[in-house]
Amino acid sequence: MHEDIQQRAYLLWEADGRPQGQDQSYWFKAVAEIASDAAKTIKPPRKRAPRAKKVVANAA
Repeated sequence: MHEDIQQRAYLLWEADGRPQGQDQSYWFKAVAEIASDAAKTIKPPRKRAPRAKKVVANAA
């Protein structure tokens, strides 16, 4: 994961013209992008059908 972030941060930094003193900014941008991409792959839980209530007959 560290290497993926490092590579993405470098690509972002390079695309912006290699500005000096912005390493943390690009690191956090890369983390945000990677986390966003990962979140898109998570499937939401299936909704369950409501349970049928049991009918209890009076034993009188």
